[in-house]
Amino acid sequence: MKTQLVFHPILIAIFPVLLIYSQNQHLILFEGIIFPILIILSVAIVFWIALKFVLKNMVKSAIITSLYIFLFFSYGHIFNIINSNFSLDDPTYAHFSIIIPFTILITILTYYFIKTKRKLNNFTSIINMMSIALVAFIIFNISLFTFQNEVTTLDSENNLFNFENNIPLENKPNVYYIIMDEYAPLRTLEKIYEYDNSDFVNFLEDKNFYVAKNSHTNYAETFLVLSSTLNMKYVNYLTEVVGSDSIDQRIPYQMTNDNLVMNNFKSLGYKIYNFDSGWWGTRNIQIADENLCLANQNMDFHTLYELKQTSILRSVDLFIKKSTQQIFHEERRDRIHCQFFTIMELSEKTNQPIFALMHVMAPHDPYVFGPDGESVDYDYTFAETAKKDSFKKSPNVQAYLDQSTYLSKLLKETVTAILEQSDNSIIIIQSDTGPDVTFSNLTDEQHKLGRMSIFNAYYFPEQKYDLLHDEITPVNSFRVIFDSHFETNYGLLNDEVFFSTYEKPYIFEQITDYTLIP
Repeated sequence: MKTQLVFHPILIAIFPVLLIYSQNQHLILFEGIIFPILIILSVAIVFWIALKFVLKNMVKSAIITSLYIFLFFSYGHIFNIINSNFSLDDPTYAHFSIIIPFTILITILTYYFIKTKRKLNNFTSIINMMSIALVAFIIFNISLFTFQNEVTTLDSENNLFNFENNIPLENKPNVYYIIMDEYAPLRTLEKIYEYDNSDFVNFLEDKNFYVAKNSHTNYAETFLVLSSTLNMKYVNYLTEVVGSDSIDQRIPYQMTNDNLVMNNFKSLGYKIYNFDSGWWGTRNIQIADENLCLANQNMDFHTLYELKQTSILRSVDLFIKKSTQQIFHEERRDRIHCQFFTIMELSEKTNQPIFALMHVMAPHDPYVFGPDGESVDYDYTFAETAKKDSFKKSPNVQAYLDQSTYLSKLLKETVTAILEQSDNSIIIIQSDTGPDVTFSNLTDEQHKLGRMSIFNAYYFPEQKYDLLHDEITPVNSFRVIFDSHFETNYGLLNDEVFFSTYEKPYIFEQITDYTLIP
């Protein structure tokens, strides 16, 4: 008797990950899904083999395995449908409305497939073909997106500078570029949050920092800001490259991954360090000599979170004290602490001058630190509450301020440690954007000003800040550094501010006129 070919559990196991990747291809890299695929596939195969050992039937064990995988990853989608259609204030009701029927259905179907005397060969063939069709459809969509949005190497308008300075290697300053994600400047905290952060600003000024009082970011989205800053040019031309309606972030990722600033410093004999931020754009930069704090380089937490949200694991938070959300939060706390504690001692790792890029994904939500660094686990984010609340009523305001307070303390410690090791250091502390202050009581102009206003502070060893000014934007940060310290002639670009939305990141609105007014 000919043995029937059975493979549908393997295809159904990889389908949920491929589906998430196809829906988020503009956000995550392919290597980010390899680990989840291997984990799910391994669990499915082990379960299948164990079930086959018990039932002594390959076909039945395969069908039950596929059934369990399908129901496991369908749970979150059904939950979203029920929760959104019935607008339930307490999601517990939505969970129990699914869990009970799910349990009954799984029990009945498992009992049926175990007890049935039918051969199930035709049924197996149907599932095989359906699984092929599902995976083929997803692969086609992924391939189509890749073809339509082909990432090509873009010629930079700024070529690598041919340095001819005579500065001895040992006299070249260490350069630290610290990016605090959504860290609000003093005026935003005062005007919108009614919070005084002058203590931190005074600390920096006492250390002879230049703090730009009216600085704005060039773009509203992190991936655009960093690709612009690290290549010292505006990236508005990307609209023509990717299309005005595109949300594809891969070219800016590429521009950050192989950027002009790092190439310049490398040609000057610098050792290049990058710190894993947990976000793909600054996670593992190839041009860097070392990527630090990269403990989970094979894991993309965006993918893992989406898998959790679409699976029955979403219900686990109802029954266990330490939720999956808390696990993600703990990973975030550990990474941020690793970043700060490592950069404080970075100069001791090498005799070369160093360039360090440290992108800290905070105080951007989730809010995982209290004001003294204690662990917290808030369930809310700006995106979930801000649009419907007044900022004075929104619970995330205090959470944001608490996290910012602790980060300011870490920044003080970092600055002190760096300058104690060597005052021959250049330090930039800069936010990519302001917080997404889309509260119901704010005008559109207030929202844009809150989003585009950034913290921006510089330390130069000799404190010669002639090229800096209060309205300076990130596109000029490294133009100033190279021109003032490495004898280049890049010159400064006009400081311009372009607002765009997350949904339409490449449709730029010129708002320079009212943002750069003191």
